[in-house]
Amino acid sequence: MASAKSAAAWLTDLPSLDIVARQQLVLRAFDGMRQSPRPFDAARVQALLHVDAALGGDRRKLFKQYVETLDSTPKVAERVWQASFDLAQAFIGAYQTAIETALVPSSYARWKPQVPVLFARLIHYYGTDAKLRVSRHEHWIPAKWVELHRAYLRATELGLERVPTQPGNVAGAGTQWTIEQEYVYVLLVHQLNTGNLTAGNLDWVLTQFRAWSRRLELVAMPKSMEGFFVDVAGRAGLVRRTGQDSGAMLRYLDTTPLCDQLDMTLTALRHSEATDQGPVSAVNQQRAMILEKARPAIAPNLNLDMRRDPRISCIHAARVRIGLARILKELSTQERAGNAEAQIEETRSGEQIEVYAVAGAARPQQRGSSESDTLSVSLAQFPESLWQVKDRSVAGLRICASGGVGQTLMLGALAAVRESIRRQWALGVVRRVNKLSNDEVEAGLSVIAERVVAVALYTLRGSQDNLGIEVNGVDALSLGPRFDGLYLPPPSRPDKPLTVKTVIIPTQEYTEGRKLMLATAHSIYTVALRQLVEQRADWSWVAIQVVEKKART
Repeated sequence: MASAKSAAAWLTDLPSLDIVARQQLVLRAFDGMRQSPRPFDAARVQALLHVDAALGGDRRKLFKQYVETLDSTPKVAERVWQASFDLAQAFIGAYQTAIETALVPSSYARWKPQVPVLFARLIHYYGTDAKLRVSRHEHWIPAKWVELHRAYLRATELGLERVPTQPGNVAGAGTQWTIEQEYVYVLLVHQLNTGNLTAGNLDWVLTQFRAWSRRLELVAMPKSMEGFFVDVAGRAGLVRRTGQDSGAMLRYLDTTPLCDQLDMTLTALRHSEATDQGPVSAVNQQRAMILEKARPAIAPNLNLDMRRDPRISCIHAARVRIGLARILKELSTQERAGNAEAQIEETRSGEQIEVYAVAGAARPQQRGSSESDTLSVSLAQFPESLWQVKDRSVAGLRICASGGVGQTLMLGALAAVRESIRRQWALGVVRRVNKLSNDEVEAGLSVIAERVVAVALYTLRGSQDNLGIEVNGVDALSLGPRFDGLYLPPPSRPDKPLTVKTVIIPTQEYTEGRKLMLATAHSIYTVALRQLVEQRADWSWVAIQVVEKKART
């Protein structure tokens, strides 16, 4: 990192396939540069800019790898995210040092040509930091906002905010970006922290916003009553205008050009849905859905009530289980302790299925508290009191947790909630996540069932006549591997009720048309898996059809 030439030679020796390992070596180089007694001179700035430009592809690949591994291998995703985050912090620190050196009055004249690009790249990496945090639904602390605003203010004081700069500091190396454009983009990144966009959704929509936002500009005097403002001396980001905002340090942003471009793209995607066939149609539908979710956050005026149903405020302690495996464990334990059998609602044909709870180990008995063991008992029960239901509607719940619980909550997660005032578990899907801090998290759940039953399902094997072994009325040789699932008695989903029988099973067990056996107290059912209602990486909500019913002997 002594000069651009030495940095280029060093980059060629880095591992070419292992991106994470390459970033670790880059971080070591930054540490060495920070600890070096050599002053930050022009040659070192050139080396910094060269490494910055050379690693642009790596940063994009890292975020893509994070998105791809988030559901399947969370530990790998966490490592990739941390590598990206550490690299962004290293660049922020290096550019801050370079700017402080450049702005010394005695040397400013010599550094002046380099100052605009230094500010632009510093703010660019604040945007990288924002994107990484928003991908996990995290918010900036006020001090981080102060850092960003201070950098922008110092650039405006020097009259550099609209000077075009090249990301690689080389003529023709790419699109020119001004300091103001980078600053506006950072503000827009935080606007998309709505809690209902996944990391993959965010990656795609921010790519569009980065191009569309180049026409936006900050002004001291608003041109209309709509849009947003930011207090450049404050501790927060964009705020929607109310008409009562004023102040010398306020800058106004009209997002109409951005919203117009979004609407044009949305119209084109909807039009293509009717004409395109095959995989392209599914991709276009997904992109249209992403833009519809993002539009309210950046629309210059918001006249819509985004809540479909009225909400009722309440504060109830609740038990929460996240994930299909934990829900199955909790429900099967509850069934063994209370009801040995659960009756499922009748269908139109008048059938009834009585489903045994999933078998398993006996529920451990909780030890009674004593004066000598009060602390242990309290700690064992403490996590149960961390969840609360704050409000509810016909089709949803808003739950919150404190004490660091729920920080790994993800969109699309399956969640079971049992409020302190209710006896049954409600089943829902996480549609919105808002991490208020490292200790507090809120989640919006779409309720898909007010009552669920844990069931055991068996795959079917072909049986030969006269060779079966009957156990409790079931041909044991015809039973394949067992897996557990959740039965949702119809009607499920309060907002758009489903009248068909449905189950939630592990995604790897789903194949349309697959036949399974469900044995109950009085009957043996052969059921077939039909169309998907919803599917995620770890669970699938599937309609089932009763193919055959036999009395149990």
